Amino acid sequence: MPFSLAETTWHKDGLNGTVQVGWGTISGARSDLVAAAGEKAFLFTPADQTYFLSSSVALGKRVLALAVGLPVSGSYQVVLGFEDTVKVYGWRAGELYALWETESDPGARFVDLALADIDGDGKEEVIAASESKEALYIFRMPEGGMRLNLAAIRVLPGPAQKVTALALKGEQRPPVIAAAYRNNGASGLFLLTYTEMGFVEGPAMVNLSTNVTSLTKGDLRTRPGEEIAWGGADGMLRVMEVNRQLESTLISDNLGSVLPALTSGRLWGENSGTLIAGTPEGYLFGFKLPVEQKSPDWAVRINRPINDLALSNEGLIGIGTADGGVQVWKVSTEMG
Repeated sequence: MPFSLAETTWHKDGLNGTVQVGWGTISGARSDLVAAAGEKAFLFTPADQTYFLSSSVALGKRVLALAVGLPVSGSYQVVLGFEDTVKVYGWRAGELYALWETESDPGARFVDLALADIDGDGKEEVIAASESKEALYIFRMPEGGMRLNLAAIRVLPGPAQKVTALALKGEQRPPVIAAAYRNNGASGLFLLTYTEMGFVEGPAMVNLSTNVTSLTKGDLRTRPGEEIAWGGADGMLRVMEVNRQLESTLISDNLGSVLPALTSGRLWGENSGTLIAGTPEGYLFGFKLPVEQKSPDWAVRINRPINDLALSNEGLIGIGTADGGVQVWKVSTEMG
């Protein structure tokens, strides 16, 4: 598929570590790019066609997971997972500052985060995947004070790997949780609904064909509601529909040695959505929605090992690399 546009609009190197990225309206009306690498977090703010570093925070310990959300009065917060805690940073007086945190849980290793209103109260919860404790932790925003409130813990069948939350079949009910966990040499995947009475387990696949290395959700197929997409240690992408059971409806061609990064949404200037995968070999692959074929519709080489991807509400692709870089790309196939 020919491109109308595929260009780097901004990049920065020297973040000293494997970079994770996220987007959110934190410091103003437009989406800021958040990056975390090593023991630091960075906020890059848009200005004309570039970005400038508006704040950085020395965290004192290594970041394992990053998410952006928990809107309060229209502003988003930065959520970080560490070895023993989850911390939330807000924006005040031109700087990121520590807003809330969890009680210390030594050795928990919060390796992934999802933010969603899973109880229908109008506020997002933090869903934190603990690798070492083999569990999901649900935290609520506090009414006062600095402690995130622990609402529930769900033990998993193995070490947690990835977590997301998705809306099923357009139903007017809170999103359900999809969690991937390590199961011997591969992974398992299952769905959970959070209720006042606790967790209700949904469809599951206990023995996937490989390890889950990335996980996202989106309206990826023709049926109403959202589906799951996951990338594997074998370099292939899977799309799964949720009915009475989890159904693997599409397996892509091999895209690389492994798939560490997935995201979905609408690209800049486009009318339909795209599922995007990134590889350590430095390629972006795009699958137009609904995903119906195993080969990508387009590919872009960025010449850097991709670690993480995030799509802004303006349709810009944020890329975190494995060698300390962050980039913003503008890609479109529908203009002109």
